[in-house]
Amino acid sequence: MKRIQSALVAGTLSLACIAPLMPAAQAHAQEATITQPEALHDHIRTRLYGDTGPVVVLIPGMSTPAEVWDGTVASLIADHRVLTVEVRGFAGERGTANESAGAIDGIVADISTDLAARNLGSATIVGHSLGGLIAMEFGLAHAEQAKSLVILDSLPFFGMVFAPDMTLEKVEPQAKQMRDMMIAGAEQMRAAGLANTTSGAGAAGMSIDEATRVRIANWSLDAEPLAVAELVYEDATTDLRSEIAGLKMPVTVVHMANGEYREMAIERYATDYSALPGVRLVPVDNSLHFVQLDQPEIVRAEIRAAATE
Repeated sequence: MKRIQSALVAGTLSLACIAPLMPAAQAHAQEATITQPEALHDHIRTRLYGDTGPVVVLIPGMSTPAEVWDGTVASLIADHRVLTVEVRGFAGERGTANESAGAIDGIVADISTDLAARNLGSATIVGHSLGGLIAMEFGLAHAEQAKSLVILDSLPFFGMVFAPDMTLEKVEPQAKQMRDMMIAGAEQMRAAGLANTTSGAGAAGMSIDEATRVRIANWSLDAEPLAVAELVYEDATTDLRSEIAGLKMPVTVVHMANGEYREMAIERYATDYSALPGVRLVPVDNSLHFVQLDQPEIVRAEIRAAATE
């Protein structure tokens, strides 16, 4: 369980706190053709790819730009319309609304507004890590726009990775301390982001592949520390374990379940999603936190299935 917990913690903390203290390298990713103009909102920017088929919304995790979905977009656009969400600040933009309280609620509201403005109707909402929490919040707040949810390696209460008896009251001081630490070190973290890295050490626990870990570490280094600080705090202090019972659409949860830790991971996810009858839990071996990069075919198959139900 320690390995499972450390990888989940790293999904929010290693990327936000550890990697930005190292030097970083430019990430490269496959590009797809945008079929409609980019839309800019207070908390997000979106891009729509593809001309026909079911609508899929892709929400990245902590400190991760929309670039993480390039391969997913390329695999889906022939028969899906794919809306990528980029959390403002996660690609280095400073002074956004995500540096202030209410960032998660703002992201949820902006996704709803964007779908309505584009007249896309109901969509399959896919979220990784922090994005998974946002997807669940979206499903609760805007059920009419959420045909189904696909959650990638994300728990309904991130605080559980710190201790099995964690509560909101217990986690709040720790979350505040993490937020304050990142705010205090913001200039140092920005400077580290300019230096670049060729090492994936800052993304340990994120991927089974070293080249992918380097990309992830660099994404982290590029993220604006003040936006990351606020979203780390909000992520850690949001507990949806009971609220998810209110999700009425089909929900699929794809999560890493590696080797000797497989049964522990399966138990953790089954317990934390126990309030949601009918949830489909998909454990994935030979993967770490970025399941969409380590085992892309499995993740894409689950997205396709959810979008065509």
